Amino acid sequence: MANEYTGDDNQEDERTQAVFPLDDQMDIPPLNMPVLHDGSTFDAEPSGLAGLVQETQAKRQADAASAQTQESQETQAFDPLAELDDEVAPEPQPAAPATSSFAPQRPAADDVATVAFAAVAMNPADDAALGKGVSAAKTKNPKRGMIIAFSIIGALLVLLVAAFFGTNWYFQDRVAPGVRFGNVSVMGKTESELTGIVNQAVSDSAITVTDSEGNNVKAGLDKLGVTVNVKQTVRNLLDAKSGNMFTRINPFAKQDVRLSATTDNYTLSTYLTEQLVEEQDRAVASNISYDANSKKFIVTEGNEGKEADPSDVIAAVKKAVSQPGEAQKLTVMYSDVAMPITVETATSAANDANKRLTSSLVIGNSKGKTFTLPADEIAKWIQVKPDIQKGTITLAYDQDAIKTYLSQNLAKKLDQDMVVEKNITNTDGTVLTVTQKGVDGVAVQSTDETAAQVLDALNAGKGAELTATVKVTDHKTESRKVDYTSPNGDPHMVINLSEQKVYAYKGSTLVKTFIVSTGKPSTPTDNGTFFVHTKYQSQTMRGEGYVTPNVPWVTYYNQGEGFHGAPWNTAGIASGTPKSHGCTNMHVEDAKWVYDFLPIGAMVQIVGTTPTSAVR
Repeated sequence: MANEYTGDDNQEDERTQAVFPLDDQMDIPPLNMPVLHDGSTFDAEPSGLAGLVQETQAKRQADAASAQTQESQETQAFDPLAELDDEVAPEPQPAAPATSSFAPQRPAADDVATVAFAAVAMNPADDAALGKGVSAAKTKNPKRGMIIAFSIIGALLVLLVAAFFGTNWYFQDRVAPGVRFGNVSVMGKTESELTGIVNQAVSDSAITVTDSEGNNVKAGLDKLGVTVNVKQTVRNLLDAKSGNMFTRINPFAKQDVRLSATTDNYTLSTYLTEQLVEEQDRAVASNISYDANSKKFIVTEGNEGKEADPSDVIAAVKKAVSQPGEAQKLTVMYSDVAMPITVETATSAANDANKRLTSSLVIGNSKGKTFTLPADEIAKWIQVKPDIQKGTITLAYDQDAIKTYLSQNLAKKLDQDMVVEKNITNTDGTVLTVTQKGVDGVAVQSTDETAAQVLDALNAGKGAELTATVKVTDHKTESRKVDYTSPNGDPHMVINLSEQKVYAYKGSTLVKTFIVSTGKPSTPTDNGTFFVHTKYQSQTMRGEGYVTPNVPWVTYYNQGEGFHGAPWNTAGIASGTPKSHGCTNMHVEDAKWVYDFLPIGAMVQIVGTTPTSAVR
């Protein structure tokens, strides 16, 4: 049915109404054409709309199927009117004014036109088609929920990892969770806090011992032969559960840490006896000790008596070491005992110890220098360990003491500086004399290796010659060439015993002659070829039966024989009478000349025979 304009403002019916103000500026579409939201029109006949709905339904079904297959894209909202605008808006066609025309029907200026549209009835299929499109617009991406879930899980994992490493970092210098000391948790404690805790636990672990007569003694662990290493105990607490990062911070993984300590049952038993038993009633073990005066180990004889049974106290000490911090009380009984360690046992141990003292231990540096370990030092290393329960005495060695001694003394005894060898050669390169003996340099290296060798030798109970670990630097050699055969060559001198004269040469050129007095027949001057080795401007000379101070201008050429001034023997020099103890006596001014003339290494030849009387 065609839409119609009635012009009646009060007329109402079931049709949809639209009211437009009419003025000169508005274009009114034909009243029989419905107006869409964008101003376009379409044929509102029922038959045309039904076809459009069917077409729209098919298109929406295709769009919904496409939206379900495209996982990465959400379905866009369905706008049926927009579809109609785009697809079915007809081209305007001229028509009669009564039926369909796009030419506006302009009423009077003051009138208001009411455009009425015929109601369009839709069947259920049309409604479903349009409704399905609308619901599809509201469909969400099914992966969105999974992404949110995985994001939450990832965030939780990050938090867990951060917490794991953060916890390990926090406990890197603190005690891990689950670690107990003396059945008390010490989780999170620092090194300084642990030191106080360990010291307090040791102090609190005192043991009160009461005998059958009511006498009692309260003793700390140190009195009962326990040596506690507080520093190592603290380190053990900090290192507990350190093998695995997961186990370390797991509070349900427990670990108990005990005291780092050594025990000495002999000290314990001796202490109990000294505190609870009168001296005259005590059973005393024979023992040995080092006597500094005699420089050997001697035996101290024991005796029979009674003692407090130490077995319960030993068990209490073990408990205190494993579970420190708790005081204990117990009662001991007395028993008559024989000499805990016999004199024979002690004598055998003393002989064994003395054998090790008398066995020489020599350490060399591989270059001729040696050092013998002192017996009194070895005695300090020997540890005498009596066991009153077994009735034995064993010998051990303090390895740390050996290491300490060698590290402080071995280098001092065996190191040597490299010394350059100096010699004199003739023109042919033949060495005439060595004026300074060369020495290889030696530096001791690791003394711990040598300490291990010493310990092995001591345990073997016999002497040994050991070689230290050293670094050797070979000595260098310097040669000085001399010419004693050419004119005006190098200085040298010849002593003629028969003539009691000395001749000074430069090479083959004689430059000066001196009268002298050499060694008397009972202490003659030696024949041979020698070289100057030492010079003094003044020296006190000592020998068998004489001491002569302030001897001037001394030039030694053969050990203790040399040129020197002898103002006390001017007569012997003048007469050519041999009167010295082997030296060559000269006038003081002549001795000074020789001192200046002959360098170290200069050759001195002694020829002839010693006369028995004056030669001048």
